[in-house]
Amino acid sequence: MIAGNLFTRDYLLEGVTHSEQWKSITSGRLAALKTGFLNHARSLQAISKANEAQTEKSLIYPVLELLGWTDIEVQQSLSTKGRKQVPDALLFADREARDRSVAEPDQWKRFQHGLAILEAKRWERSLDRASTGDEGVPATQMLQYLSRVDVQTSGKVRLGLLTNGEKWRLYFQGALSVAEDFFEIDLAKALELPEYPLDFFDLADSRMTPDHCLRLFVLIFGKSSFLPVEGPRTFHDVAREAGKTWEEKVTKDLSKLVFGELFPKLVTAIAAGDPKRPSGIERPYLAQVRQSALILLYRLLFVVYAEDRDLLPKSREPYRDFSLTAMRLDIASRKAQGKGFSATMVSYWPKLTAIFKAVSEGDNSFGIPPYNGGLFAIESAPLLDEVQLTDAIVTDVIHGLSHRIEDGEPRYINYRDLSVQQLGTVYERTLEYDLKVDNDGKVVPAADHTARHESGSYYTPDSLVMLIIEKAVGPFVEERLAAFRSEAAKLASDRRPKRARLAALRHHDPARAILGLKICDPAMGSGHFLVSLVDWLADKVLAAMADAEQAVTWADDAYQSPLAREISTIRDDIIHHALDNIWPYVDEHLQDRHIVRRMVLKRCVYGVDKNPLAVELAKVALWLHTFPSGYIRLRSARRYRSSTITFVAATRSLVPGSDRQWIALSTGAVRCSWMRRESVPSALRLGCRPSRNSPMSTSPKSISRRTCSTALNQ
Repeated sequence: MIAGNLFTRDYLLEGVTHSEQWKSITSGRLAALKTGFLNHARSLQAISKANEAQTEKSLIYPVLELLGWTDIEVQQSLSTKGRKQVPDALLFADREARDRSVAEPDQWKRFQHGLAILEAKRWERSLDRASTGDEGVPATQMLQYLSRVDVQTSGKVRLGLLTNGEKWRLYFQGALSVAEDFFEIDLAKALELPEYPLDFFDLADSRMTPDHCLRLFVLIFGKSSFLPVEGPRTFHDVAREAGKTWEEKVTKDLSKLVFGELFPKLVTAIAAGDPKRPSGIERPYLAQVRQSALILLYRLLFVVYAEDRDLLPKSREPYRDFSLTAMRLDIASRKAQGKGFSATMVSYWPKLTAIFKAVSEGDNSFGIPPYNGGLFAIESAPLLDEVQLTDAIVTDVIHGLSHRIEDGEPRYINYRDLSVQQLGTVYERTLEYDLKVDNDGKVVPAADHTARHESGSYYTPDSLVMLIIEKAVGPFVEERLAAFRSEAAKLASDRRPKRARLAALRHHDPARAILGLKICDPAMGSGHFLVSLVDWLADKVLAAMADAEQAVTWADDAYQSPLAREISTIRDDIIHHALDNIWPYVDEHLQDRHIVRRMVLKRCVYGVDKNPLAVELAKVALWLHTFPSGYIRLRSARRYRSSTITFVAATRSLVPGSDRQWIALSTGAVRCSWMRRESVPSALRLGCRPSRNSPMSTSPKSISRRTCSTALNQ
């Protein structure tokens, strides 16, 4: 019934219930609103094949009025020239704001007086895909409108409502990924309309009742939540910050628990349980034990993330009974009842290794495709094939990863709400620990406070990551958009038939051009920068598809990016592949935005790190964040590999015919995007030896060399 990542699910299902805004929605008020919503919904359903205008008149605007939106101005243009950009409505705080708005002679200036924009579609129209007979993709339209209104209002209006009457979405222009970080609620299910029964995802959490979701709808989409409640902050601001605070606290607690309790238990147990343990333990063996413990932790984190995000079929038989989620719940139940676990029996370990094997190699009977990544390969941690960890150890680790202590009680962690970037925090801590043998002959952790400094590993905050992306990659995106607009303007006066001109223009399609970028992080660590880059680029690709349509004003039919057909073909291929192999898939995970993120990952993103474990963790983070259910494979072994290359720092390089200084990131196997020197923060100005085909006219001056382990998507 709810979807999107604008707010954390735990906050929506529990935290919000403690807010004054939630408590102000009394049972009597909710019942009255539900009656009103139902009356309007039934009025619309009485119309056979209701169109957009009928949906707006019979349901959308009446519902908005019940939510407090009485001051609305429709069909206002955001454009100053060219093809019109016209959201369906502009929503105001009050009559005074609306009066100030309509007094503006230029329509685009009227938006600065509003609170949010609205884009409405016909009943049940897909919000994420193009529909026959309908123009464009609604979600992409919203990205375009929000980007434009953000500029036109200098950041005053950053919220947008998108709805087809059945599903209602709230978008926020300030989100890390505008395309993905929205909030959606299925009003038809919340109203319990007979034609819209709950599915097993809706029933998976007992807190997610229709009554609860209807309250959420009233709260999130009600006008009062768009108005300031704490200084300049709105309820939406408070809710987003509460979710972020929760995520940071969980990550901190998890990191502390992992390396304060779980990691020490694992290294001791793995060394003690190794039947081939050498009598004299030396550094190479300690490194092997450390690697095995970390690999096991990351395998567990991979599976809990994948299951909580429905990327593994934890809610479907036969996998459900064997899933890690089932184990997590069983262990928690036994611990709550005060039942212990044997320090000699081995019953949970075989179940875990069976899951790892299924994920690594695939198991069609369980509906699991092969992950095919190095994390689950036997050679990544051969010790784990030798040991048999006892129930006491395995259950402590699983329970520890599944709960955090709050008010003295264990609270279940749903990894769905934890961004994969938080894996980087755990990765950071791994650099602070080495191993040693204590006086009792046990292998135990030993703090190594110099390791992180020596490796140059630091976790980059989101704000700096986004600044780097905007300054380093943003100009290349803008160049491709400008090139398309220029070509479209030239073709407007071309005398060839319009069909021929459109065909010629598609060779300059900006969305495809953006997907032609190659961007490399030469010290990627756990992939934090690359995950954010994938989101940012995917937003730009989707927006470019809509911008291109607006730029072509001379064609009889609207311009459509050739990428639209490619997206549809990839989606069909994924579905057919899943059906052929009896892999379950969720259609909602195969929307245009999901496919585009997958394309960005496979075509644009490259990473390098000298730590092979960091490379594996980055692959895990990117897969969890990007790939849809039903298509679990990250990439084949020959397309994603670790190798050794030499990077050379360059002080200066010039592009022939240009007086600009540029920085090149190049690896011989792949030539990455050029970055203008003036757009790159000075601390990040690292170049690489150009390949033979590089357009650089002068050889870079070598300053230093370092050998790195790399993962290249060729």
